[in-house]
Amino acid sequence: MGLTQEGLGHAISRTYAAKIENAVSSPTLDKFTELAAALNLSPVALLSLVIATRDNVPTSTVLTEAADQLKAIEAKISPSDIAAQLTGKEIVKRPAARPADPVKLQQVLESKNAGLTKAETARQLGLSRSTVGFLWDRSPTTEN
Repeated sequence: MGLTQEGLGHAISRTYAAKIENAVSSPTLDKFTELAAALNLSPVALLSLVIATRDNVPTSTVLTEAADQLKAIEAKISPSDIAAQLTGKEIVKRPAARPADPVKLQQVLESKNAGLTKAETARQLGLSRSTVGFLWDRSPTTEN
């Protein structure tokens, strides 16, 4: 394509491009779409190129596999079901699928009210930081 990091300057900074190239950072979907546009590609084409390069296979193989997977999904899920999960171009955030453990929730909230940080709470209760983060802003009145 003959583009340099400088040539993508209107889409991303040279520093950020280098971080992406070196796998130090990953672009958001919006940034990935901007990069694709800067390269005059669709996001699907760019992602196909990335995956094909990573897996050392032709892009046609990547796209054929994706097309087959999409056909299988379309056989199970209707376009209206997919559209129901979207508002405009944004994905509708659904509530967490996993219920909160009421005992752990109470312990986390007590630690929070006592002024402990998430990290301190995780250490004190012997919970993972992700579990503490999941419970941190929940309310016992909204849990079933």
